[in-house]
Amino acid sequence: MYVLDEAVARQIRHQLLGDGLRRHEEEHGQFSDEELTEARAKIFGSANSSKDADAA
Repeated sequence: MYVLDEAVARQIRHQLLGDGLRRHEEEHGQFSDEELTEARAKIFGSANSSKDADAA
């Protein structure tokens, strides 16, 4: 039952995050490419590797 509780909690967090991001975009416009790159870097690690690949 504990695993199910964690899965439900994770689903609720993702839904709330998505709702918050949609509200932010409605109020402030879409996120820029730079903002998305920075967010991905914070979540997944450095995003410079994709920029370096583009520059090469």
